[in-house]
Amino acid sequence: MNNSTLDIIKIILDKQMNMPAGRVFAYNGSQDLPKDRNLFIILSLAEQTPYSNNVRYKSTNDGLVEIQTQNIAEDIIISCCSVSTEARDRAKEVNWALKSYFSQYQQEKFKIHISQINPVRDKSFLEETAMLNRFDIEIRVIRAYEKQTLIDYYDKFPITSEFEPNLYIER
Repeated sequence: MNNSTLDIIKIILDKQMNMPAGRVFAYNGSQDLPKDRNLFIILSLAEQTPYSNNVRYKSTNDGLVEIQTQNIAEDIIISCCSVSTEARDRAKEVNWALKSYFSQYQQEKFKIHISQINPVRDKSFLEETAMLNRFDIEIRVIRAYEKQTLIDYYDKFPITSEFEPNLYIER
């Protein structure tokens, strides 16, 4: 697992909503939609809004390291879908799952913050003739990313200074 934001949300929903294996997945992934009437949950990344972008440098034994950091607000859409009424009946459980102790632990572990109060919107009309009940919960996740790169630096020589004590004479 690469610990993407969607992976972390999936872990939380799987455990806290007792979802069967393969019922929570990312939008446009390699998974086909389930053919039964039961609940499945689709996670999609709607938007990423950076609100800080920084670079700093650190000298190491291997050379100069460039450290780039970016803080991003990620908007995630959690779509609870089912042919039965299960999506409508269980959509509120998403907020419970995200507020749970297990969720708080995952947020601390992966250094993210998930919004705590999120509206549930009926989006069943988008599915038209599919007769699919769909309830979307949009959440905001605050996350920091970091990238470290060893860079070629023009000065590979150690810094030394030579001092001639008799060079300066007071008059």
